Amino acid sequence: MAAMCGIGALLDPAGTSSQDAPQRMLEALRHRGPDGEGIRRAGPATLAHTRLAIIDVAGGDQPLDSEDGAVTVIVNGEIYNHRTLRTRLEERGHRFATNSDSEAIVHAYEESGPECVRELNGIFAFVLWDERRQRLVAARDEFGVKPLYWWSDGTRVAIASEIGALLKAGVTTAEVDRTALDHYLACRFVPAPRTLFRGINKLPAASTLIVEQGSQPRVQTWRAPPGAPHRDLSDEDVAGQLAERFTDAVERQMMSDVPYGAFLSGGVDSAAVVAAMALRSPNPPTTFTIGFPGAGPVFDEREAAAESARLIGTEHYATATAETDFLAELATAVPRLEEPCGIPSAPALGQLSRFAAERVKVVLAGQGADEPHGGYGRHQAAALLGRLRHAPAALASPAAAIARALPRAARARRAAHVLGGRGDAERLLRLVEITDAPVRQALLGDGRPSDAESERLALALNVLADVPGRSLLDQALHLDTRMFLPDGILICNDKMSMAASLELRVPFLDVELMRFVERIPARMRVRPRAGKRIHRMAMEHILPPGIADRPKHGFATPYDEWLRASLGEEVERRYSKTAPLAELVEPKAVQTLVAEHRRGRADHKAILYCLLELSEWHRAFVEAREPSLAQA
Repeated sequence: MAAMCGIGALLDPAGTSSQDAPQRMLEALRHRGPDGEGIRRAGPATLAHTRLAIIDVAGGDQPLDSEDGAVTVIVNGEIYNHRTLRTRLEERGHRFATNSDSEAIVHAYEESGPECVRELNGIFAFVLWDERRQRLVAARDEFGVKPLYWWSDGTRVAIASEIGALLKAGVTTAEVDRTALDHYLACRFVPAPRTLFRGINKLPAASTLIVEQGSQPRVQTWRAPPGAPHRDLSDEDVAGQLAERFTDAVERQMMSDVPYGAFLSGGVDSAAVVAAMALRSPNPPTTFTIGFPGAGPVFDEREAAAESARLIGTEHYATATAETDFLAELATAVPRLEEPCGIPSAPALGQLSRFAAERVKVVLAGQGADEPHGGYGRHQAAALLGRLRHAPAALASPAAAIARALPRAARARRAAHVLGGRGDAERLLRLVEITDAPVRQALLGDGRPSDAESERLALALNVLADVPGRSLLDQALHLDTRMFLPDGILICNDKMSMAASLELRVPFLDVELMRFVERIPARMRVRPRAGKRIHRMAMEHILPPGIADRPKHGFATPYDEWLRASLGEEVERRYSKTAPLAELVEPKAVQTLVAEHRRGRADHKAILYCLLELSEWHRAFVEAREPSLAQA
């Protein structure tokens, strides 16, 4: 099977967990894999798997074993280079029992141990039991396209594709991690290794979890620094190579034995994916879009998407959502998201995924281009910051004071917040943050700085150690791609598509392609007022005329206007003094933000949406939590 699946594992040497814990995991993960399921007990480990069959539909059931049965694996994902790996492994004497791409992991592990992950080009999360070494190994792919969570009480270890499986297994209950809450209110998501659930860890992208008898679980990264920057290549040379390599990546990711299609918005990136599919397939691609009736062409992309579909030549389908559906869709989305991600388009993505799943099992999507190629305003800001990187932080103090005195000047306040950072890493972090420390202190009501700030800085410094001596813009692109992308947009993508039993692939993050992209100097990728410059040049090689020069347009929703009206009232209501959330977030601080936003005195839409999503999360998990089934 290549498959988007659900995986769960329990390592319990003393046998103290509930006997039905693995079955409970399966039940929680069934939406991720409605085509089959399996449970395998191997010594102290139990592996559980639900299957959404994509490749080797008939023969790829899991768990999968090595020839001698000593290694057993469960996999969620796709290994795009599995045929190349298979040939090499068969030459070394390994015998494959299936045509499944996932089986390559078993034999690669036999050959290289946990380091086998470095050989894989794919999107994956897997758990593997090595009977001979009495070792449990779990891994998450290089860019974190597939999520993986784990919990341990020092004796037992539980691992799963989704947090809900850990909660259903009864090993832990839903409690709020207050440090993680600060991360969320700052960044819109919780960066690994934390989650908003106290005691439940998220395995970082490009990381392996190893559990051996007599020792504590350890996490190790295989993230590698980018190769040396390309030299002596003209813009045209780089764009031409990028176009060819991208089209190759799309072709790799069309690997499927079942119907597949693509999400198509009105923008350049998704259109480029579809155009590349059309170039490398004998059949017209099948495309899907969603719009917001009455919201204008900026938000209702159906007309622009239909025009792209006509120019490229696709079999195109469209659906629609509306404001009246938004809260109902949010209530459906958040229990599946499990971790609030501050992305207002998540409910619409869930609806689009259900719509597409009526016709296909796999979609390719355009996410993952903005971060490495410089598609956000903060990348322009990073380029400007590079010129100011040696200015003393004290110079920002007067600007900060003035900005706070002028509530309308949201941009000035944010600029002061950024410039007030001590050092490059902190300033780059602040470019991403949607709130400053005083706002978070008011919301959390403790009046003192959180240790979350120093934790975020340590995480950023760890990632930036990959690119020492590079320009501030190079660092910004690397930090966005390696720290912010995996645990925000990509987790949202996975959860919303898998809730509909739909596999979502992101060819812009193909590992082989990204090896080339990360060597393109940032000054070629981004120029003043020209984000994604080399990316657009490359896509012009693939796209029909008239699409490549469209303005940047992400998958957006008209929630700003909604927050000024009905949703603003909803946020206030959910954070009243008598609401359960009042123990967590100060109602008065929320009222102040709503009032300032409603009067147009400040632009608080990002944090207000996060608060709305947080309230839905709290209701779905904390207020509705079941009693613990965990045994001492």
